[in-house]
Amino acid sequence: MFEASAKGDSELDAVTANGHTRSLAAHGVDATRQKWERHWASALSDGEMEWLAYEAHITTIRLPIGYFTLGSAFTHGTPFASPISSVYVHAWPAVLNLCSRLHAVGIAILLDLHALPGGANTQDHSGTSTGRADLWGNSQNLELAKRCLVFMAGEVASGGIRGCVGIQLCNEACWGAGDRGMWAWYEDVVRAVGEVDASVPLWISDAWDLPGAVEWCGGMNKYTEEKGKGNPVGVAVPRYFTFTEEDKEQSPREIIERVGGEFRDVQVAGGSVVDKGAVQVLVGEWSCAMSGESWGKARGEDREELVRRFGQVQSEQWMKRAGGAFFWTAKMEWMDGGEWGVWEMVRKGAVVPPENLMLEFEEIRGRVRTARGLRDGKKRDAVDSHVAYWERTAPGGCFEHWRFEQGWDLGFADALAFYEMRANGAIEGARNRADMIGSLELWMLKRLRDSGQSGDFAWEYEHGFRQGVSAFEESMRW
Repeated sequence: MFEASAKGDSELDAVTANGHTRSLAAHGVDATRQKWERHWASALSDGEMEWLAYEAHITTIRLPIGYFTLGSAFTHGTPFASPISSVYVHAWPAVLNLCSRLHAVGIAILLDLHALPGGANTQDHSGTSTGRADLWGNSQNLELAKRCLVFMAGEVASGGIRGCVGIQLCNEACWGAGDRGMWAWYEDVVRAVGEVDASVPLWISDAWDLPGAVEWCGGMNKYTEEKGKGNPVGVAVPRYFTFTEEDKEQSPREIIERVGGEFRDVQVAGGSVVDKGAVQVLVGEWSCAMSGESWGKARGEDREELVRRFGQVQSEQWMKRAGGAFFWTAKMEWMDGGEWGVWEMVRKGAVVPPENLMLEFEEIRGRVRTARGLRDGKKRDAVDSHVAYWERTAPGGCFEHWRFEQGWDLGFADALAFYEMRANGAIEGARNRADMIGSLELWMLKRLRDSGQSGDFAWEYEHGFRQGVSAFEESMRW
């Protein structure tokens, strides 16, 4: 499909060159467009989608697209302007069709604006081989990128995209982008998107500065008494253990041990939304690959077993410390992709879904009945413990414990609703999967805003909500 050209290996090189023959010049727009459309239409077969949903238990796909995917209105003055834009005239309808087909098997979409005008980094993610990150500091490129994201948000708001759970504004911004206007652009985009749809979660790149991104997100996700203010914003980061000198100097076992420390240097989950704002980190890319240098230090240990353990440890860590994780990748020319391919890693037991995604329908219904039966007792214990703690800690103090009770009720109810929604047929696709609340920090922010809680004791509502969610999840382990 994308044969190497004399110019490079980017999307633009592929559409303009086929080997050393210019595709558009040699074959014309129609033939080239048809070739691309056949590729999009066959990117995921029905059988592959069913395998992802029912065998691999995938709940969401992160779909990388380019600004040129959105249509010719977004390519003026760019390398993808006419006549090249004519190749992509049906690209956005192809995205909508793919989203609809995935939704039918119960798989959601995270829309990733991967290729931004000018390039967010120096790699060919922009769709070109310029080797420059010309998005930053270029007002024309930044404005076009914002227009793209507003359009995408409008499509989500109108219902044109079925099952979209978020929009990623930028993929892997280059080092130093924060000093070149990145934060101001993010704020501009969040404001503009919020005018179209203030509910869709937005995900940013940290430009390799996770502490800075966490601080920025906490400021953007402040809890206010004003209902529905601002889109929830999280940080999407890649997590590889392959490319740096630190990676290459470590053996496979040392790298596996290192995974357990990921995200512990910053507060990425379980904080106080009322006090600090909501912070949520998403692992936008991960794999089971290590460098050749690392494998050279394996000392004869079984590679397949080390890969399996590496994947399992990451699966557990990302589920525990992140609001979701996306394995890179599903489709490549050299599939099954080895340690980079989800097909092979799932089959070998390296990519492991949580237990709740592998339940049979009747077991889900039985667990829900158990949870409902345990609910009142768990609430009573939680309220009594909460009241007793504050009576010991601040005897005679003034509190509003009724907020704790209200929060606990909603937290338990929300967790139950997520868990049984597939079994109830609330969404299409597999009924033998039970969902948990993934990005809990952003959901906590939403529920605080929905509640209209205000005053000095809104924190009691948050504490109650979190304990209600935990109580339901504990019930599922009985």
